[in-house]
Amino acid sequence: MYIGLDIGGTNFKIGVIDETGKLVHQYTAATNAHKGLDYVLNLIKRMLTITLNKFKNAKSIGVGIPGIVDEEGTVKISPNLPEWYDISLGKFLRNQFSLPIEIDNDANAAAAAEMLLGAGKNETHFLYVTLGTGVGGAIVYDRKILRGKYRGAGEIGHVIIDAHESVNSKMPFRTGILEEYVGRNQITAFAARVIKNYPDSILHKYDRPDPYFVSEASAQNDEAAIEIFTTIGEYLGLGLVSAMNLLDMRVVIIGGGISLAHPILFDVALKTIKERAIPTIAEQAEIRRAEFTKDAGIIGAALLGKYYYLQQVKQNQ
Repeated sequence: MYIGLDIGGTNFKIGVIDETGKLVHQYTAATNAHKGLDYVLNLIKRMLTITLNKFKNAKSIGVGIPGIVDEEGTVKISPNLPEWYDISLGKFLRNQFSLPIEIDNDANAAAAAEMLLGAGKNETHFLYVTLGTGVGGAIVYDRKILRGKYRGAGEIGHVIIDAHESVNSKMPFRTGILEEYVGRNQITAFAARVIKNYPDSILHKYDRPDPYFVSEASAQNDEAAIEIFTTIGEYLGLGLVSAMNLLDMRVVIIGGGISLAHPILFDVALKTIKERAIPTIAEQAEIRRAEFTKDAGIIGAALLGKYYYLQQVKQNQ
């Protein structure tokens, strides 16, 4: 058995996989990142302790977290988790638990699940994108995750799609980036503005027109919802085009909670790619939904932990 943690800006997920990669246990709780670093660290410690007491034969722990994580498991920056700058998560966990521990970017973890067991199992190269609270990405090249020298490769959410946006004085690196347009909260805020022009929209009956409700309304041909997803789809397509042109990629696998949205979102994104990508890429471009969707982060993190464990066993033989 191998334990996986998926630490998101909204939800904290912990699960256990068996030798085949099958998820045999999972638990989800609110991350409550706004309560501070200590709260989240204590949540991680508490849930790992509970899980290890239940699965005493667990061999490793894998952790996926949004942001840039170095080889020692230090979270250099995690924009969707307040206070997470140069946090020694690896050291913290190794002081608490004796099992082998591997920590990586959450999109890298999810991409590993898709590469080994999911929608990318027959692909040598693909771009993985996770849509949720934030927008993460991972590059799979020749069946390996391309992390970069400082392990920050694949951050497609930080592709700039609006060069004329007013600079964010607190976080200038977030100015005009893809995540500021297609993250969950950003879609919700945009939807709230759009529906003001559609007094008969179904979306007025909800307190917050989040992507889930926009998807439901799109299925009922709600004009406001269709406009919302058409615009968001164009933004997503533009971000993908930049990455695909740069990396010579033709296959994009999309995971995360928003990957379950109404097809119009991804139809528009693919249309934008076909129109704007280099012709040799455009003619073969493909968007696939991740097979694991919401569970990819847990399974991928557990798989990363598993392979780290197997490497250690091999080295000790």
